[in-house]
Amino acid sequence: MTAKLNHQHRQLAKKRGRFAEFKMRWFLWFKGYRLIAERWRCAAGKIDLVLQRRNRLIFAEIKYRQHGMTDEILSRRQQQRITKAASLFLAKNPTSTTFDCQFDFIIMQVRKNYGVGKITDIHNAWGFAANDLDR
Repeated sequence: MTAKLNHQHRQLAKKRGRFAEFKMRWFLWFKGYRLIAERWRCAAGKIDLVLQRRNRLIFAEIKYRQHGMTDEILSRRQQQRITKAASLFLAKNPTSTTFDCQFDFIIMQVRKNYGVGKITDIHNAWGFAANDLDR
């Protein structure tokens, strides 16, 4: 019984995550961002959204949360995984290597009935060394 509840919880979390990514895709489009890829997967992991704005390529991690931000919402290990995935994205898309890169962390708070509450967009959420993104 516990395994079934755990599976249902994971399925609901996936559904909420996809909802948040969908909403943020449109929100950012209205702010002038161009979608390059969504839910991009590779051996290193997954990048929720890859966006372009002017001469900048943004790798965005989206979180949909019930109770706002917590200090440990995105661990160092997750940051490293996304950084490695971004490196592989750039290797597979050589035309993207001419852009400056940044990692954004976007948190969407819940309102009743899947409504959108406060959106917190942390630009350049974590830095990276030049050799982290092998170009």
